Amino acid sequence: MFHCQVEFPVPSAENASLGVPSHGWTMFAGLAHPESRGRVTLSGPRVNDAPIVQPNTLSDPADLRGALENIRFVRELGAQASFKGLVKGESLPGKLDAKSLENYARNAAVTYWHQSCTAKMGRDAMSVVDGKLRVYGVEGLRIADASIMPHVTSGNTMAPCVVIGERAVEEIRASHGI
Repeated sequence: MFHCQVEFPVPSAENASLGVPSHGWTMFAGLAHPESRGRVTLSGPRVNDAPIVQPNTLSDPADLRGALENIRFVRELGAQASFKGLVKGESLPGKLDAKSLENYARNAAVTYWHQSCTAKMGRDAMSVVDGKLRVYGVEGLRIADASIMPHVTSGNTMAPCVVIGERAVEEIRASHGI
């Protein structure tokens, strides 16, 4: 699980219509290592053609179970006695039957802004870059960002991206004798 708490309501666009208070706080309940996999494909041959993003969020049954367990956990946490003076009550998701809660979870799912793993480093057929960050089949091109990670990290992606950037510097210097 990956949790984050912010001092304002943060509904998804899909769940905002359920009624969001003007003041509140949000407990994000995320999956640290989701199994669901999305796709990013080209919509055309030009550089300005927008990519087609299919996130497939919570498409793996284990991810949906994890999301529902996360919701259960933060609801229980928010109802603890230590929050009594701060919490008037739960706004979302509220009392829902199992199917409605599943729909809520699907609609509430966000990325934590840690998009990664779309151009993984490795040696298998799905790999895009080699160990020196060079793109297979494209001479002179390297990728040095979170997309090369074969798996998303357990925490924020910033630190691994710094390491990837440092590795890119080392590889570029070595290849040019700098």
